[in-house]
Amino acid sequence: MVHSGYIGTYTEGAGGRAKGIYSIEFNSETGVVEDIHLAAEAVNPGYLARRGKFFYAVNEVASYGKLPTGAVSAFAVEKDKSLRFLNYKTSGAAGPCHISLSRDGAWAIVANYSGGLLEVLPIGKDGRLGEPVQAIQFTGKGPNKVRQEKAHCHSFWFSPDYRYGFACDLGTDRIMAYRFDRKAKKPLSPAEPPFTSSAPGAGPRHGCFCPSGNHAAKLSAQYAYFLNELDSTVDSFSYKAGVLTKTGTVSALPEGLKTESIAAAIRISGDGRFVYTSNRGHDSIAVFKADPAGKLSFRETVDSGGKHPRDFAIDPSGNFLIVLHKDSDNLVVFRINQKTGALKKEREYPVFSPTALLF
Repeated sequence: MVHSGYIGTYTEGAGGRAKGIYSIEFNSETGVVEDIHLAAEAVNPGYLARRGKFFYAVNEVASYGKLPTGAVSAFAVEKDKSLRFLNYKTSGAAGPCHISLSRDGAWAIVANYSGGLLEVLPIGKDGRLGEPVQAIQFTGKGPNKVRQEKAHCHSFWFSPDYRYGFACDLGTDRIMAYRFDRKAKKPLSPAEPPFTSSAPGAGPRHGCFCPSGNHAAKLSAQYAYFLNELDSTVDSFSYKAGVLTKTGTVSALPEGLKTESIAAAIRISGDGRFVYTSNRGHDSIAVFKADPAGKLSFRETVDSGGKHPRDFAIDPSGNFLIVLHKDSDNLVVFRINQKTGALKKEREYPVFSPTALLF
């Protein structure tokens, strides 16, 4: 079966060879990328989100058009998989780097890294973005004087039931917790407790929740995993009603490694048995096994096949893992061993400055 996906890119810097958002056709039986072409021109579409026939991208810049901030752009997905531009709105601050959509597609929540701000925008039935209704400014700093000189809101993740959400603040080593009320004028309100702390200097970046697959159905609780960028670790949590309770921490790098490396993305298999992360510097994908209690055990790292594996995704069939390399301009396809979670490189394709992959 052929699945459609989209790739975000950095259009500024590195020669400006990328033009925006690219459409991808991926054969989940053979692992072959059958087509990659430009779906829509866009400025630095660094992260992507979709609900049904509507599609959204953050414009990861300090200022956009006449705006003194970054932006969020809305598109309609056409029958030929191209994207028709609808409108854009301010992201509220500089450097928007992540976007999440509510389950009903009525709200977009945007994390601004440089500005340290979380912003909430309504979405109309026509897919267009409305004016922002809520902005939450993060404050504080961490022990890393270079990367944690102030708050850096890096991402926002809804809980599986969409009643809560969690924002990673790389700058203060906190995962901020919020209640989400889709009917409220300002949908986000602080949960109790209002945050969970990572280790000092860890720098939480991205997260994921265990899905409701065969493995997950046997679990006694829900579990979540959050990736720390600066020390390349994964924190494991049990999760219930808006509360994350840390159960362990494991490194995503081989023991004794002296190469400087920072983590980028985290994904979980559809059955919840395996977790993967990407390492920039070491340029690898780390493989973890999740036990029935939600504890992760490090299995191995696999050469990612390029430089700076910024993002990756598991295809809808669950058979392949596709890695995007920003600095070597390539996409690499790995086959996933369904019994062990191990990765085997199959093939690669050229893509300019890729940053995000969404199926």
